[in-house]
Amino acid sequence: MPIAVSACPSASPTGGYARREPEKSPLHLIVREHLETFLRVAREERGKDLPRYVEGELRRFIRCGILAHGFLLVACPTCGDKVVVGYSCKCRGACPSCSARRMCGTAAHLCDHVLPADVPVRQWVLTVPDEVRRVLALRPDALTACGRLFVEEIARWQKQTAKARGAPDGETGAVTFVQRFHGLIGCFVHFHVVVPDGVFRRDAAGAVTFHEGPAPSREDIASVAARVGKRMTRWLRRRGLVDDRPIEDRGSESLEPSPLEACMQMSLFGGAFLRLDEAGVPVPVDDQRFATRSKSPWAAEVRGYDVHAGVTVRAHDREGLERLLRYCARAPFSLERISLLPDGRVAYRLRKPRRNGATHLVLEPVAFLARIASIIPPPRFPLVRLAGVFAPCSPWRAAVVARAGAGSPSPSPAAKPERKKKKESGAASSVHTGDRAPPSAPRSSLGAGVVKPVGARIDWASLLRRVYLEDVLACPCGGRRRVLAAVEEPKTIAVLLEQLGLPTEPPPIARARSPDHAA
Repeated sequence: MPIAVSACPSASPTGGYARREPEKSPLHLIVREHLETFLRVAREERGKDLPRYVEGELRRFIRCGILAHGFLLVACPTCGDKVVVGYSCKCRGACPSCSARRMCGTAAHLCDHVLPADVPVRQWVLTVPDEVRRVLALRPDALTACGRLFVEEIARWQKQTAKARGAPDGETGAVTFVQRFHGLIGCFVHFHVVVPDGVFRRDAAGAVTFHEGPAPSREDIASVAARVGKRMTRWLRRRGLVDDRPIEDRGSESLEPSPLEACMQMSLFGGAFLRLDEAGVPVPVDDQRFATRSKSPWAAEVRGYDVHAGVTVRAHDREGLERLLRYCARAPFSLERISLLPDGRVAYRLRKPRRNGATHLVLEPVAFLARIASIIPPPRFPLVRLAGVFAPCSPWRAAVVARAGAGSPSPSPAAKPERKKKKESGAASSVHTGDRAPPSAPRSSLGAGVVKPVGARIDWASLLRRVYLEDVLACPCGGRRRVLAAVEEPKTIAVLLEQLGLPTEPPPIARARSPDHAA
């Protein structure tokens, strides 16, 4: 799928939309300059190459959006204005642009075609102990089992609660998002699960009705965490994936980690947290690493299994639901937060300053690439999974998802978000925003038109129109741009790019060199 951005120099001042020029971004420069060095270091230190899917994704990222590797020729039949659109790499971890496209497309599909419009939803988040997290990152079967157990325990609690409130035989569903990262581009496998805040039942006539349930207490959340931990430990023990011996009885020798496992370990350590001024010069900070933190009333932790369930979206709040789904399916890192320091090191700006005032994580380029390598999902690791009434083969699916696109009235302005204490969690308050009634249909920049995905995938131009309210196919002359041809022949590419005054050669990739001289 192409990246719908304008590459014609005259398109930016007249059309208000210009090509993103990936070759000029700091991330593209880091990968071009240090990829070969990173691969050689991994090979020499561990005696074997990185997995092919990791190297392949990093190399595809270098080609993403580069016009010299092919493009679509788009033109307006009215005025003849031409625009070239580069091809995307479709990477699932290394490319922020393709990850953002997948995030918005997934959220649009789930919001319009899967999750019902007239039911509230709740987000449940599960994190696991360090030793279990490593297994989940490397074994697809363990990842699947842990996500399944978490969904089953949430459903068990919902059904038991509904039965106690006079609604037996209820069914529920879940959309599970697997995130392999944390906010510092490190390998940190955890689960975000979006579930209806209640159960579905069939009445005497066979119609599906929804029964909203109560908010979980901290004891309920702790019960879910304990049962998930107990069942997952049993699953790992049966397959010999955990060592139950006391620490003093374990051998001192450890297995040599693979190159990918070394990248995972490097992603958890290394680097320095610094406070940088506008010129990139470090500023002294205070060490407050051991300051106490308050515990959320919506979270519980049992033997390393931590569950949080404090974020909800009210019924009919489709805009809030789509924001929540984008958050669950978000890209691993942000391109705008990456910068290069004068000494060649990479600075990644933190989402918010740490307690000691640090604003950036500063890393060597090779260590930065190791972090990216550790969060690239292997093949056959689905990142989004449907369960329960939303599953493809569920007999409830047809009746439940039919409620997704139905228009519904906006909630009363007096409706209040659920609160357990005066001070709610930041993520929850970001979903319940403002007094403005949420729209019952996706936003559109073209009057009353509704931009909806057709099937599970929405085209790039329509997605930009839905997310940024920008119609990129509208020509300033009033006409509509159309795709004329897919240009993939090298000679034709060079001729057309030369006519448009654009580079005809891709940016060069640096050779491998010593890490000490890579900067």
